[in-house]
Amino acid sequence: YVETYVIHCATKEIMKQKGFEFKYDFSSTSEKEKYQEEYDKMYAECKRTLYSAGYHIYTSIDPDVQKQLQSSVDNALSGYTEKDKNGIYKTQASGTCIDNDTGKVVAIVGGREQKNIGYTLNRAFQSPRQPGSSIKPLIVYTPALENGYTSETRIPNIDIDAAKQKGVDVKSLSGERLELRNAVERSKNGVAWYIYDDITPDVGMAYLTQMRFASVQAADYYPATSLGGFTTGMTTEEMAGAYAALSDRGQYREPTCIIKMINNQGEDIFEDYESVQVYQESSAVLMTDILKGVVTKGTAASMGWSGNIEAAG
Repeated sequence: YVETYVIHCATKEIMKQKGFEFKYDFSSTSEKEKYQEEYDKMYAECKRTLYSAGYHIYTSIDPDVQKQLQSSVDNALSGYTEKDKNGIYKTQASGTCIDNDTGKVVAIVGGREQKNIGYTLNRAFQSPRQPGSSIKPLIVYTPALENGYTSETRIPNIDIDAAKQKGVDVKSLSGERLELRNAVERSKNGVAWYIYDDITPDVGMAYLTQMRFASVQAADYYPATSLGGFTTGMTTEEMAGAYAALSDRGQYREPTCIIKMINNQGEDIFEDYESVQVYQESSAVLMTDILKGVVTKGTAASMGWSGNIEAAG
């Protein structure tokens, strides 16, 4: 999994060197498909160059963290033993770990460890999946803090089925009023839907395109994405990069594991990605503080991390 990810990051670096313009926001499916065709063609060309031009690649991967992450995935799914016709476990998971100090990927696991199967698919960056409620801080709650809401704002936890009805004015729906902070800690879907309707999907989704989520579709600009219901979804690499931005006071750095990349003339061609201020610093800091409550007294309290390690999630 490390090798496939390193090759991927290095290939994208060569694409960047050749002037390929990466895009993440599309107005239609046809525009997205045309871009993907151009991307795939350039990616294949640059991957061939990577293998033939004599590069030396230095990475941020930490073998100890990689081993821990792999063990975490394997142990969590140890009870699922069914395999497909190729002998590969049917139930899978992936994970990406970023060092928040450097913004670099230190571990990436694209599936369960198995002997003698070959690692052709790295799910951590190649298999988008529905993010569920983990998307809420990125496109609902932090944007809300930048558009008039506070951690104490009281919002109705509306009935989602009622909100889905055609022609319904979401603002007319009632429900138990919760402070935003409490709604996040308890992961209340009705509150998230209400806020997203208020700030609009256009505003919320703009944060994802700034953070270079590659599988966002034009059809994703609708209410259900507030709860993680996307056409395709996102990868663990993309999600780790976005949460790292919250940790880094709103500064987003595109995930990569490359530290330097030496060509056959001995020159380092790697240009580190510039950080982008995606979220306002005050909003990112407050959102991170709210997310600490999820771990200590909210939906993740059963993990028992309170007092042992500072965590937000």
